[in-house]
Amino acid sequence: MARPRIMPVTYLMLRIKLCVLTLVTLSSPAVSVDGEAVPFSHNLLHQTLQAHVDTKGLVDYEGLQHDPAALDAYVDSLALVSPTSAAQRFRRRADQLAYWINAYNALVLHSVVSAYPIASVADLGGLDGFFDKRLHILGGDSVSLNHIENKIIRPQFRDPRIHFAVNCGAASCPALDRRAYDGGDLEEHLERQTHRFASDPAHLSWQDGALYMSRLLEWYRQDFADTDTSDAALIGFLQPYTPPKLAASIHEHVTPIRFLDYDWKLNVQPRRKGAAE
Repeated sequence: MARPRIMPVTYLMLRIKLCVLTLVTLSSPAVSVDGEAVPFSHNLLHQTLQAHVDTKGLVDYEGLQHDPAALDAYVDSLALVSPTSAAQRFRRRADQLAYWINAYNALVLHSVVSAYPIASVADLGGLDGFFDKRLHILGGDSVSLNHIENKIIRPQFRDPRIHFAVNCGAASCPALDRRAYDGGDLEEHLERQTHRFASDPAHLSWQDGALYMSRLLEWYRQDFADTDTSDAALIGFLQPYTPPKLAASIHEHVTPIRFLDYDWKLNVQPRRKGAAE
């Protein structure tokens, strides 16, 4: 996919921001006292998620808009460092993948908060505009969200469970976890997220003799069983992660699949009663 064109002023602003950030951090070398590269930290994102994401994966965007410091600082750190620009800080593949997942999720949050209140990410220039044309700096490179997902995460790591970890800011997206991803326990974290997705009736359920599943699984079905894009292959991937009752229903019946409509409304927490308008 060709890199999206941007206006010169936008590009200039991105480069100026990067230069300023670089100057600010020149006095903070990313090496420990023994000369080893310091692993990249996701603590600031973790703080943000703990403070502003609930157990359902919904976001308090209004609260985050009033308390943006940790997220802003984390996005600034992403602009300076990536596995591409500082490979020595991401020695394990798990560290690299954790970075790209966290970066995607943080940039979605940052983009929404910067424009909130909005009803959907589609309000930010349409879906194409939000995912393809809106640019972000990661490790000195200008990239879109779709570039992160479809040019880096999917082809380089080839792990279908990432679809349950990246969050696009929509109600139908897999739930945004309250923990930042980390290379040290990435395998376990991805397994938990996949179980969480497959256990949520909003994404996967048995109704009236049919298996209803998220449209996400149709869009990316080739990721779940290599070259086999059949319904059976898709079900075969999901079945080990489903609750026992649902797994039994799938096993006992010839299973027609129905894909659910995708809800692009924002994944925002409902307003509390009595909250100020």
